[in-house]
Amino acid sequence: MVKHGITDAEFSRALDTGREEMATELRAQSVRYVADRDALEIVTSRNAGFLIPRQWIGALQDVRVDDLQRLEIWPDGSAIEIEHLDIQISVHGLLAAVLPGMLSTKTLAAIFASRGGRATSDIKRSTAQANGRKGGRPRKAAETEAA
Repeated sequence: MVKHGITDAEFSRALDTGREEMATELRAQSVRYVADRDALEIVTSRNAGFLIPRQWIGALQDVRVDDLQRLEIWPDGSAIEIEHLDIQISVHGLLAAVLPGMLSTKTLAAIFASRGGRATSDIKRSTAQANGRKGGRPRKAAETEAA
């Protein structure tokens, strides 16, 4: 038998990765089946709530209502499951899949455009601030030659 070990550095990196994912990914803090709407109610770690029709979730379409009452959340909030049926659904993947059905194309495009344009690292942020103090982003060489 091969013994697998983990170093302190690997353990530290794994903890850092977990913390980063907790801060950036959608995680569930509660889930329940709402029978009168035939939908799942998911409340995320950011206290946002979603009511998703069961018919939008392929893995749950043929599940009996009494089994839907047994939905649970993984300890890290990354998935919901019905353990005895061996059904696990990623919260992040589920919300990414159903958002286009919940929002208009124009609204989704505006959301992604605003998020994509934000500085996401300390280096990008400091570079953007330095360029702003200089009057904006420097022109590319092709633009300065044509001018």
